Amino acid sequence: MDKSEDSVHLFDTVALILHRMNSDVEKYIEVSLSEGLRVKLYVMEKDTSQGDEPLSRELCGRIGDGQGAQGLLVITDDDGVAQELERLGVAVTGYRAPGCEYEGFATRYVVEELPMVDDEYFNLVYMRAHHIPVVIAQTERTIIREMTENDLPAMYELYADPTVARWCEPLYEYDKELKFTRAYIDNMYVFYGYGLWLVFDKECGELIGRAGISHREIDGIERCELGYIIKGTRQRQGLGFEVSREIIRYAADSLGMDELWLCTEEDNTASEALAQKLGFYRWGSALCDIGRGEQKECRIYRKSPLC
Repeated sequence: MDKSEDSVHLFDTVALILHRMNSDVEKYIEVSLSEGLRVKLYVMEKDTSQGDEPLSRELCGRIGDGQGAQGLLVITDDDGVAQELERLGVAVTGYRAPGCEYEGFATRYVVEELPMVDDEYFNLVYMRAHHIPVVIAQTERTIIREMTENDLPAMYELYADPTVARWCEPLYEYDKELKFTRAYIDNMYVFYGYGLWLVFDKECGELIGRAGISHREIDGIERCELGYIIKGTRQRQGLGFEVSREIIRYAADSLGMDELWLCTEEDNTASEALAQKLGFYRWGSALCDIGRGEQKECRIYRKSPLC
């Protein structure tokens, strides 16, 4: 069955590579077909995780009708298969079948109760495999989304802005920043589901800032800190408040957070004013790392609850 034009899926083919069938799988296949997805089922006789029948690029191509990993999501109850496909850049998730809930998987994504897994989760698996950035939120004037390697030229322009450079550590030289960006995507976006995102003007697509949630040790405890920068030509337009308010909402509703912290340098009066407008209250002061090993006395703010 062909994928319908109004499908919510980013992929058009689901391949199930399994050692055994069950009613859970049968129900998932039925639902997937009804949603316009193509479904391919492979029931394996051997335990491929033992290396008797390693999965190859040939099989990957065969599953995807010769198109490789594009448009393909694989669900498998075999960790060896999952790891091999993940290495080949295929969107894949491990599946713990009923009765096998404690079976170990080394892959990033593992599901149970297949019919209960929502479409957004499988779309996220596909996006991570194909390095598609997630749009976190939209405000009246902006789009907040994850950064990619292709955003680096625009990021260098942003950080060259004098009003941004005054408060932010500079980016590394290009090759080092590229390596850092790749690691950041894997270690923050993929592992935690949040991080510092990019802020774009909704109308013209220009990169106008960066904002999000990062980690900072405060009083000996790792806290989640709200951070934001807006380029000089777009300051004093309420954009910092608009973006930060949406991130706070996202932290509460989508991430289940009940508090956020905020650190400002003592002479950054604009940032302090914004913190107070957002409902943060003064918690104290602390010596904070402001980048590249430099420490400075900062004012600490906290917001809890977020709602």
